[in-house]
Amino acid sequence: MKKFRFPLDRLLNYRRARLAAEQAKLEKILAEQRALRERRAALEREDRMIRESLLHLPVLTSVELEAAAAFRRFAEAETVRLLSAEGELASRLERQREALVAARREVEVLERLRERKREDWRRELDREMETQVAELVIARWRANGSS
Repeated sequence: MKKFRFPLDRLLNYRRARLAAEQAKLEKILAEQRALRERRAALEREDRMIRESLLHLPVLTSVELEAAAAFRRFAEAETVRLLSAEGELASRLERQREALVAARREVEVLERLRERKREDWRRELDREMETQVAELVIARWRANGSS
């Protein structure tokens, strides 16, 4: 009997590659999300360090106060921008997760179909082998009976 061959192997391989690509996209979005969170945390740390350093200065000049206020305004604006970007990423992340689930489902459907076809092929192979064994037994029995 022929070796097992699944006629949709090329499609299955394509869908597996698409699944890997969707997974890579998801990982990229997650990395972007982590980077935004880390940037926001760094801004908060810098702001806290500046406020603490101002408290420990013996004399505050207007230049130092203005620089601290300017940084504070920048940090607040940047935090708003980062939060907005995180919100956008959250919706992209959700869409990407849905795309990943769909791609995974497509692969699983083909893998289940492939496995069912392999089982059918195995059963057919077993039947064919049983038939050949039965024919050999009958042939030997006839040969022994004829002698």
